[in-house]
Amino acid sequence: MAQAQSGVCAEANLHGLHLFFNVLEGQDEAVRAALANCERLQNELSDRFSESMVSSFVAIGAQYWPHIYPEFIPEQLKSFPNVTSSEHVIHSQPFDLLFVIRSDREDVNYLFAQSVLHLLAPSVELVAHVRGFRFLDGRDFNGFIYGANTPHGRFKRQVAFVNNPQKMDDQGSYLHVMRVKFDIDAWQRLPLVEQEQIMGRTRLDNTLIEPAQPDNHAILTELKDTHGLALLLDQSMPFGDVFEQGSLWLSCSANGSAFEQVLTSRLGDPQCYDPLLDYSQADMGAAFFAPSVQFLSDMAKLCEQSE
Repeated sequence: MAQAQSGVCAEANLHGLHLFFNVLEGQDEAVRAALANCERLQNELSDRFSESMVSSFVAIGAQYWPHIYPEFIPEQLKSFPNVTSSEHVIHSQPFDLLFVIRSDREDVNYLFAQSVLHLLAPSVELVAHVRGFRFLDGRDFNGFIYGANTPHGRFKRQVAFVNNPQKMDDQGSYLHVMRVKFDIDAWQRLPLVEQEQIMGRTRLDNTLIEPAQPDNHAILTELKDTHGLALLLDQSMPFGDVFEQGSLWLSCSANGSAFEQVLTSRLGDPQCYDPLLDYSQADMGAAFFAPSVQFLSDMAKLCEQSE
């Protein structure tokens, strides 16, 4: 059985670093060879700083995948969904690679990032990076616990990883990322009871509000499949400073269409949409696939044999 990249289902950490790269022209084979060493980098940092609980994974952008791995393309891999409404727009921005580093020490994340840059240089351009952190007891800047529908234990793997032992996408995961910025001032002017009605949950103990309104955040985002499992594994993290606050929404799924289903539900129509959208704006959206450790290694060897 293929081995999944450990960072996809890792437990929440105190600090996160998300690196977005584009590959320079003519460097596909060099990057392909380098990606086979990603697991080695993590093992080295884990051994050196075992108390930091470091985890990581690399994911390849949907539009770049055919360039680096033309031999096999995950059957459900597609670009970030073009779902719009008259009121809200989600801006997409494709990237070639996403490298996610998380640990309980920000200095370890920094050292890890430097190793990644050294590994990939001079074949890539670092286009963007987002530093996330755990806020209070797992809350977003709006005061509510994020990822309330996130599965736990063995269910995390069922939701996040493709289970297809006979194919090369086995133990891979479809990822979608949105960088969302909040209008915290407008949000904080709302009375608590109105905030809770918008979220569909209580702020203090994260309890679902009954009876539920048809257009609250919980109803429109906490979707489940026919087996009662969440459609997405939420690995989001808040980011920000004194000037701006936001969240990097990162979801993982065994189903390449699950994110689009949730996004379509959120946008809905002018009469019924996720009201949290009125207090946030996504300025970046991208789609990726995080293959298994074996896939990265096997593809690098295949490239060497063809030379």
